[in-house]
Amino acid sequence: MSMSGLFDYEKLMIKSGYGKYKPNEFSKCRIVLHLRHPEEQVSCDAVSSIGYQLDTEIKIVVGHGMTHVACIVDLCVLTMFEGEKCSLQTKYHAAGDEFVVLEITLLSFVAANELYSTSYNDKLMCAVTLKELGISAFTAGNISAAFHKFSRSLKYLTCAAVENDTSISSCTDDNALSNGTCASDSHSPTLLANGDIQDVKICHLTCEGIARLTCHCWLNLAACQLRNKNFKMAAVNCSKALNIDPNNVKGLFRRAQCNVKTGNEYAAVVDLEQALALEPGNHDITRLLCTARQLSRKSDETLAAAMSKMFQ
Repeated sequence: MSMSGLFDYEKLMIKSGYGKYKPNEFSKCRIVLHLRHPEEQVSCDAVSSIGYQLDTEIKIVVGHGMTHVACIVDLCVLTMFEGEKCSLQTKYHAAGDEFVVLEITLLSFVAANELYSTSYNDKLMCAVTLKELGISAFTAGNISAAFHKFSRSLKYLTCAAVENDTSISSCTDDNALSNGTCASDSHSPTLLANGDIQDVKICHLTCEGIARLTCHCWLNLAACQLRNKNFKMAAVNCSKALNIDPNNVKGLFRRAQCNVKTGNEYAAVVDLEQALALEPGNHDITRLLCTARQLSRKSDETLAAAMSKMFQ
């Protein structure tokens, strides 16, 4: 079996399993991983990047894998029946060219609730858990794993909002970040400036808190895409964050970075001027604004030269 996209892999069944059900996200599983043909595979450093212990029974939570390979193992486990053994071939890293071949045995699993039957509060808890895992993966340099976690976090946030008969957008209108609240405001946790949640009492998260969490997930996705030089999509996700919080300095700065890289320096200047007005002493913004203005002037001069030749 082959999957397209960021997490490509090929699966070959070695031994069929039994039962009618397969694990789902957040299922608790007992598995064994074995490196096939280790003598033909690459360095110990690459082997250590798998993220799961080899040649022994381990317990995992599907969706908690913290490396590129571990994420793919999780995705593969989602396709397996209890007792099944399969061969899995994939890349060590999303952008690399070294392959690993693993043998996976799913010994047993305890399924989590399906998304449609997960409570509103549990959806929010899943969203927070995935977001925090994404931050840890990003800090460790596992960008594809971080991207996966932030994407999944956004899915749970969206589903929670729909179940609560309140879309994320209705919680995040023009005034939401200044005065938008839900009924349980007096018991809400503190949402820190960096997007972390302190004293997480998920059932008391306000619409404002959910909006901020959603905003930070979009920005974190953009940070992953910036690392991978996917500037167009990073700009799109920055815009989604800025639709929630138009004065988010990090969102303005990151979108400006993308626009400078894609030749849209005029838009970058607009974002950076707004960001600098919000944070006058920010040296990174000042430097990038200087660069964007220089590029804008150069573009104007080039255009003017081209136009003058047309009318000679």
